[in-house]
Amino acid sequence: MRRTLLIVISVALIALGATPVRAASVKIECGASHAAPDDPIVFPGQAGAAHLHEFFGNTSTNASSTYASMLGKPTTCPFAGDTAGYWAPALFSSSGQRIAARRMTVYYRDRPQESRPVTPFPPDFRMIAGAPQAGTWGFNCDGTALIATSLIDCSGRSSGHTFVRATVIFPNCGKLDAAGKIIVDSADHRSHVAYPVSERMGCPTSHPIKLPHVKVNIRFDVSNCIKAGCYLASDHERSCTKNGCSLHADFWNTWNQPALINMVKSKLNS
Repeated sequence: MRRTLLIVISVALIALGATPVRAASVKIECGASHAAPDDPIVFPGQAGAAHLHEFFGNTSTNASSTYASMLGKPTTCPFAGDTAGYWAPALFSSSGQRIAARRMTVYYRDRPQESRPVTPFPPDFRMIAGAPQAGTWGFNCDGTALIATSLIDCSGRSSGHTFVRATVIFPNCGKLDAAGKIIVDSADHRSHVAYPVSERMGCPTSHPIKLPHVKVNIRFDVSNCIKAGCYLASDHERSCTKNGCSLHADFWNTWNQPALINMVKSKLNS
């Protein structure tokens, strides 16, 4: 699959609402790398302890990965220096067949309050986003609203828009420790970050640092998930009442740090 990169200044929507704003946005198309039942954030050093994940970006990501081991490794992302790790639960059909992920589109955006500068993620920053938090995830076809189930039919749409897509929107307000440094992780891998209060009010006082606003779209090699009976590898862990109710994604900042700093400076804060 040919990998493409597009840097755009675009009109976008804030994560938790529908207020249109104009924000700088870096769009990176990352091919699928590999699938494995590993999660180096939740189960570090425990190979096979997680549900099956689809990995994107850094091709070395596995249960034994460390920040040091990830640096400088090959990546499926074409943006120079983006060796970050991205992953999400694998998708299956009702017959138990894994449905391959085609690619992940990663957006780094300047929001909220574009008048305030974006602070780059510190090295080794980690977070998980999505279910069970409402309004931060869903499935759709290109150009349609997110819905909270993987049972969606995208067949019959225009060429290039027929694949089922999963979306996860990450929080981007960071928390400081007693020494005034950005906290890079927390016990649940969520509490050290928060979503903006609103586009106008910005980040909450508890999490005052404006980090890059990350959104990921994962396209799977299926058009009609109603017919296929699609469900996620993690659904059984959440006792889902709707297929796909456990949708989430992980991000690990193993970028080449100078490249990340330069991207934020030249693309998001310019």
